[in-house]
Amino acid sequence: MYLVVRRGAIEELDRLGQLAGAAAVACLREFAESHAEAIAEWTPRPGKVVLRARSPSQWARVLEEPHAGDDDAVVALPPRRRSERGEALTRLQAMSTELVPPPPDGRGPVTYALNPRARMSTGKTLAQIAHGAVMAATDDDWVRAGCPARVIAPGEAAFDALTGTEECVAEVRDAGLTEVPPGTITVRVLRRRSRSAPGSTPA
Repeated sequence: MYLVVRRGAIEELDRLGQLAGAAAVACLREFAESHAEAIAEWTPRPGKVVLRARSPSQWARVLEEPHAGDDDAVVALPPRRRSERGEALTRLQAMSTELVPPPPDGRGPVTYALNPRARMSTGKTLAQIAHGAVMAATDDDWVRAGCPARVIAPGEAAFDALTGTEECVAEVRDAGLTEVPPGTITVRVLRRRSRSAPGSTPA
């Protein structure tokens, strides 16, 4: 799945992470039937790539593609093979812009807690947050509300303390193909009054 961020639209990782997660969830739901085969092929290894549209013309080209999300800031495109990404995506660069870091604590209906030991680029971080959002999307009320969430960057002790807690409903465990070692937990997904059991899946 490709997520595309419009350059300069949002400078805060907290807000951009929420929108990226919401876009990924909306994309899978909106295109569940029309792109069923592609989604089924993608689901066992649900990789995500975050790209940056640097100019208005690049952004306009992206919006001509089937997509879901915030048309002013970040959108997600239905899964496709890298060889089928098309000219609109081929011309874009990986997202690497430094953003305002998230706060060390705080909570939303869903919270994405970043692993302080996992050194990741901005694009990789957004991709991991988006994966966490997809894992949290078992609550239809939350999805209908637009996937409201927070991104936090706790310290090592606080991050470790989330393991096995009732509010930790999922962990994003990276496949290790790019920036972090295989099996690294990049994001812990927290939900208030969760009905789901903790889980984990490769990103």
